[in-house]
Amino acid sequence: MEDDFPILEDADDFEEDSDHSSYELPIISCKSKAKSIEDYAGAAGYVVRKEVLLEDVLKDHALHLLPAKALFRFKTVSRGWDRWISSPLFAHRQTTYFNNISGLFYQVNGRIPSFISFDPDACDVPVPSLNFLPEHVHVKTSSKGLLCCQSVGENVCYYICNPVTKEWKKLPEPTLYHGAQAAVVLVFEPNLVNFNESYELVCAVTSPDHPVVYFEIYSSRSSSWRVSDTVCCELDGLELHNGGYYLKGVVYWESLSGVILAFDLKDEEYGILPRPANGVQYGNGTLTVRHGELCYILPCYQDNVCTIYIYGNMDMSLKSVINLTYDAGITFGVCRALGFINDDILILALGVKVISYHVREDRVELIGTSKGGPCPTYVPYVNSLASVRHPLIRDNGLFF
Repeated sequence: MEDDFPILEDADDFEEDSDHSSYELPIISCKSKAKSIEDYAGAAGYVVRKEVLLEDVLKDHALHLLPAKALFRFKTVSRGWDRWISSPLFAHRQTTYFNNISGLFYQVNGRIPSFISFDPDACDVPVPSLNFLPEHVHVKTSSKGLLCCQSVGENVCYYICNPVTKEWKKLPEPTLYHGAQAAVVLVFEPNLVNFNESYELVCAVTSPDHPVVYFEIYSSRSSSWRVSDTVCCELDGLELHNGGYYLKGVVYWESLSGVILAFDLKDEEYGILPRPANGVQYGNGTLTVRHGELCYILPCYQDNVCTIYIYGNMDMSLKSVINLTYDAGITFGVCRALGFINDDILILALGVKVISYHVREDRVELIGTSKGGPCPTYVPYVNSLASVRHPLIRDNGLFF
C-alpha cells in the first residue's frame, strides 16, 4: 500500500534558514505500482450488468411521440403499458411533445361538425360530430389537443373538450355579450416542468353601439372571465375574422378594415399590423406560422394558375411566392389557404376539396373532401391526450 502514495524524502531534515527568509522545499517522489493485465481484467467483476428490454426503451423514449389514437392500441401490449399510457403523468408528457397537426375539423353553418384526418389509422377521432357534448355546437378554435366550441342559440356558452378522450367542460357565462360571430382564440401551452398547466380563451368583443373592441379572457386557473382594461378604438371596420391565431404570447385577428389586430396577453396591450390585400377576396388568406415566425398566406387563382404569396415580418412584406403545380385530377376553383404544417406542407381548400402541397417536392396530394355545403369553417386539431381538467398535485408532487 505504501508504494501507492507519494513518499516525502528527507522530511526530518527540513530546517529554517538562519535569516528566516528562505526554505528548502521537500522533494516529492511519486512511486506507484504498475498495474498488471490481471488487475484490469478483474475489474470487470465489479460492473453491474442490467438487461434492458426493448419494451422499456420504447415505453420511456418513444411512446410520448405518438398520436393519441395510436397510443390506445398500444395499451393492449401489456398491463404495464396500459397503466403508463393511462396515467396523468404520461398524458402530460405526450401533450407536451406531440404537436403535429393531425387533421381538420370542418363545419358548414347549421350542420354538425366533421373531421378530415391526415392519417386515419393513427390520428382519427372517435366521434367527429362531437355529439358527446350536451347540445349542438359550432367549432371555433383549438390548441394543442383542446377544442373550443360555442353553443347554438341565443344563450351563448362555450365548451372546452378533447375529442379523443371525449372529456369536456362547460365554461361559465361571460360578462360581455359575445354573439355567434365572436372572435375567440384558445391558448394552451403545455410545459414539461409545469404539471398544473392551464389554458385561456381570449375573445375580442365588438360593440354594435360603439366603435370599440373589448378583450375578455377566461382562465382555467381561476375558472372565471375577466374584462381587460385595454380597449381598442382604432378599427374602422369592426367585424373580425372568426378564427384568430396565437403565437409567442400574442393573439392576432384579421379585420374587414384590412388590418390585423394584435393583443399581447402578458402586458394586455394591442397593436395594429397591415394585412396584405393584393386584390384578393377577404377570407381567402390566413395567418399561420412558418419557421417559427408569423406569416400571412394569400392565394390567388387566375388563368388556370394558382399563385401563393407569403408575407412576413411585422410590416407583412412579401417574403416568397409559390407557383402551384398540380395533378390533372385536381381542378382549382375558389382557393383558400388553411396554413402550414411542419414548415414544408401547405394546406389549401379548393372548393370542397382539401389538398396538401409539399413545397420541397413540388407535389400536390388530395387529403379529403368536405361534405355538407360550400365554404365550411376549418379548425386544425392535434391528436393529443390533453386534459380539460388539469390534474391536481399534492404538496409532495404526486398526481391524484
